[in-house]
Amino acid sequence: MASTPENISCAGFVFSNNFDSANLAKVEEVKIPEIPGKDVYEIEDKSSHNPNSKEAWDYEFNLWTKHDCHGTQYQNNNRTWFYFGVTSHRPNVLVKFNIVNLNKQVKMFSQGMCPVFKVVPGHLHWERIREKPTYTLDQRGNDFTLSFLYCTPENSKAITYFAFTYPFSYIDLQNYLRRIGMRMEKRSVICADDIYYHRECAIKSLEGRRLDVLTISSYRNILMEREDRLTNMFPDTSEERPYKFRDKKVIFISARVHPGETPSSFVLNGFLNFLLNREDQIAINLRHLYVFKLIPMLNPDGVASGHYRMDTKGINLNRVYLNPSEVDHPTIYAARNLIKYYHHSYQLPTELTDHLSNINLEIVDNDVTLMTLDEKNRYTLESNKKHLLTLEHLDHAIVGKSEEVPKESVKNDYVAKDRTNSKLTYVTTNMNETSRSPDNSGLYLYIDLHGHASKKGVFMYGNHFTDPEDTIMCMLLPKLMSINNPHFHFASCNFAERNMYIIDKRDGMSREGSGRVAVYKMTGLVRSYTLECNYNSGRLVNVIPARVRDGMNKTTSHMFVPPKYTPAMFEAVGAALGPSILDLTGNNPNSRLPNSQYRSLRGVKSHLKLTYVNNLSASSNKSTLKDSEGIVAPNTCILKELETKLNDAVTGVKNVIRSEGNLMKKCIQRHSVSLYTAVKRIKGNKISRQTSPAHRVLKNHSINNAEVRTIISDAGVKSLLKTIDPYQPIKLNVESVISNNLEPRLSTQMCTNKKLTMKNNLTKTYNISSEETAIVRHGAKRLKIVSSTRTTSKTSFCDIGESSCAAVEEITAKTLSSKMPHIRDKQNLRGMRARKYDQLTEQIKLNKSSKLREINEVATKESFILEKGKKQNPKLS
Repeated sequence: MASTPENISCAGFVFSNNFDSANLAKVEEVKIPEIPGKDVYEIEDKSSHNPNSKEAWDYEFNLWTKHDCHGTQYQNNNRTWFYFGVTSHRPNVLVKFNIVNLNKQVKMFSQGMCPVFKVVPGHLHWERIREKPTYTLDQRGNDFTLSFLYCTPENSKAITYFAFTYPFSYIDLQNYLRRIGMRMEKRSVICADDIYYHRECAIKSLEGRRLDVLTISSYRNILMEREDRLTNMFPDTSEERPYKFRDKKVIFISARVHPGETPSSFVLNGFLNFLLNREDQIAINLRHLYVFKLIPMLNPDGVASGHYRMDTKGINLNRVYLNPSEVDHPTIYAARNLIKYYHHSYQLPTELTDHLSNINLEIVDNDVTLMTLDEKNRYTLESNKKHLLTLEHLDHAIVGKSEEVPKESVKNDYVAKDRTNSKLTYVTTNMNETSRSPDNSGLYLYIDLHGHASKKGVFMYGNHFTDPEDTIMCMLLPKLMSINNPHFHFASCNFAERNMYIIDKRDGMSREGSGRVAVYKMTGLVRSYTLECNYNSGRLVNVIPARVRDGMNKTTSHMFVPPKYTPAMFEAVGAALGPSILDLTGNNPNSRLPNSQYRSLRGVKSHLKLTYVNNLSASSNKSTLKDSEGIVAPNTCILKELETKLNDAVTGVKNVIRSEGNLMKKCIQRHSVSLYTAVKRIKGNKISRQTSPAHRVLKNHSINNAEVRTIISDAGVKSLLKTIDPYQPIKLNVESVISNNLEPRLSTQMCTNKKLTMKNNLTKTYNISSEETAIVRHGAKRLKIVSSTRTTSKTSFCDIGESSCAAVEEITAKTLSSKMPHIRDKQNLRGMRARKYDQLTEQIKLNKSSKLREINEVATKESFILEKGKKQNPKLS
């Protein structure tokens, strides 16, 4: 093995390592043992049929990647990223590469993750390798080896590049921004809605690379005052600061704080391309409403060095936002100062303002006048003169009028020009800017873009809030992203407090120092997010509704299997940020919301509130369980739970009062009819029917092998009817009623019957099953019970109260008829029924009135509790 700092030569192959983001450390050839007794033809034939066998490849190499900060005192164990090139003088040979020292990434590669490749010249676009890679893990579980095959191209001079995922290097960024700058310079300003684009270097990295900051907006509300030069920032004095804007909030987006997370660069590129579209009405509205500050690469040194997570000093820059050092973390220091500057609407304390500005401020009639004094900058001013003079004629331009962007007087928005003494004097008005509170911040949105190795899909991390309104506000943008992009997973988003302060196992640093959390702590900005994109794929694909102007008839093919992510898909995620931001305020002229299941922004908010309440209820249940173990739940959860219960109670009482009258009428009529029918049937039946078994088997009540004695006297029937509560449903446990009320009477009757049977010697025994009862009509239902006795002249008795089966005595009809009183005539029966019905009606009316009084008292108490709770805690109202 031979190696050089730039390239590594081994076994006739040249491994390129002399380009941006490359990180190959060492290459070693693996000798493939020859198989004796086999000729070349047989070996080639076997390799073509069994590509996974040991003889399937011609060459095999073990490769080692560089650690982050490799060979320095800051070297660490981050070694997931790899990027190298290979040149072979032997065309069409199969080569196996083993990258032997990667971090453990079993989960990602088990889900189908594949490295990417391209061939120069030849196959110029990056794509995933076609053969699925294999991986192994050593016994200690530390070193992860990734293996894949490679067929050399026919062109012996072609270079094949391999990378962990789609790369985007620092040189790629500089070339990309240079092309955009050239394209923007060719365009002339013709109206206030034209694109304002400005690129500048905010600070130099530790190794002297640019930290580029892009400013994008429209010319509406532009001021002829430039932004201040902050202390120890903007080192290139030849670059002017961008102009300020009036009544436009700033949206701040950054990427690549972790060098190996290249999906973040493609997401930012997609958003940038969308924002620079001159024809799209959504992009026009975005530029009209906001000023966009984009930092495409926060860690340029780490990207250029081929690191995965750290900078050149071995520091995770996404953990130092709370107190970055100008010396050790210059890029984060600059980003934090800019965020603070825009939060206070272009104002900072004097210690953060550099006095090297080439603009002198003079107060003329309480207006701020900007005058050029430095002759050294004359060339720069002359180059900008044409650009500034164009603004003078913007009021004569015809600006297209849209639904969300009203036509404005451009002349009033901009400047008045004075040509006194051959010097250009620009006067601006209404510029009394003051330091603003978090509620009146100059920032509207902050997003830091990242890549993710383990969690599938595209999702966001937000901060945790105790105020429900802030929580809903924070959840709204991710939810809108899931409506505007098929690959965004709202269910994977995390807004937990734990996710704000968890300690990273790799570097032992807390997420409290991340951009998302630090910006919230510094500015109070609710819309502060981390957007994460998986390198490989997702769990699902959203069904995206059509846009308003597309109509409902336009159908889009839906993918049910999540695809492998590509740079184009990452760019589509960035492009979806544009309409999602406009949907936040209802300013999207071509929204998807009306065709979605939510129908409007209000519907989305209602859905999020319902989700929040459900999650709060679940957490309240958990907190209640913890309280029983001695852990006190938060007061906010208790108050919200009390509010929900009070509202539910009041609503329930109102509904009960409203429907109680009709409900009780129906219940009274149904139960009265059922009871009347039962009484009528029992009284009006023949003797044989009256002497049938009195025990009725009700639904869900079965009594096996029970012995029932019939009620043979009219007094027994009357006592049974009196024991039935007329206000209870007809499905009473008649067995318990009979056993409690008729047992003494039946016991006496049993003694008399036993004397009669002994005197006449007419005793017979029968076993009666649980199906032996009478037929009783209950409303529209019939409870059918069939008696097993053959003759109507014989009756049987049931010894109620006994738990086991006993003998049943059968008595002849003639003996019983001589002892049994006759039934009253029909007139007496009708009178009894009428009196019974009147008594029932009066008692039911009394019961109804008392029931309503109780409900009214409960409603009054609940209303009093609710009003008292609202007075104690105004947030409940």
